[in-house]
Amino acid sequence: MPKFALEVGNKITLRLIKRGNVFSTKPVDDTSYNSSLLHINSENELLISVPLVGGSLLSMGQNDIYFIRFFTRNGLYQSKCYVSGKGLEGHIAYVKVKLIANLERHQRREYYRLECRINLTWAKLNEVQAKLYEDLKNAVTDARKRLIKEQIKMEDIAFSKALMMDISGGGMKFYATEALEKDDVLVLQPNIPELSNAIPYLMGKVVLSRPLENKISSYENKIKFINISNEEREKIITYIFAVEREKMRTD
Repeated sequence: MPKFALEVGNKITLRLIKRGNVFSTKPVDDTSYNSSLLHINSENELLISVPLVGGSLLSMGQNDIYFIRFFTRNGLYQSKCYVSGKGLEGHIAYVKVKLIANLERHQRREYYRLECRINLTWAKLNEVQAKLYEDLKNAVTDARKRLIKEQIKMEDIAFSKALMMDISGGGMKFYATEALEKDDVLVLQPNIPELSNAIPYLMGKVVLSRPLENKISSYENKIKFINISNEEREKIITYIFAVEREKMRTD
């Protein structure tokens, strides 16, 4: 295990690979379950919280094998583990797991999505408007920024309100009353005070837009961020991890 890679409180996701009971008839699926690191017993033995599924504890059998991923301040790490024991500490149910593969840093850039309900202001941009917002992001001097902002005002862009359902370092999902087309370019302003000063707006491209079941004139829109700097992306990721740590602290 890389020295200091893991810390108590790290967020974890688990995906079942193989059931320990060879006679089990329950299917193995690709569902990912959220957990957290409670204690590090040794280099390969950890105590983790039992995930909640629909308000109930996930049934984790002895010797069940899981793919395990850790969200740390230094990035994503992953391994495989098996359940070696169970217990209860106060009101927290935990399982003891043992790593059965080397803990490896996840090299491919992948972003954890924070589920949320946050108000969002957005607008669809034409090519000229998208270029203005891109130029504004790249502008260096205050005079240049002021000039571009005046040009944007003259475009009289129509903004709409929506509800953001999740956000990650790579994009977001929001519900709106308007259907969009794939590759539409948007300007996005989520109501997140912790980010608004450093990131006054984001730009995104529509990956998917589809109607919501049983809801008239409501659409789910999946967005990939574009023209986003590494610094802006890291600020979003830092915000997400801070929210998750606070959730774990208060649960």
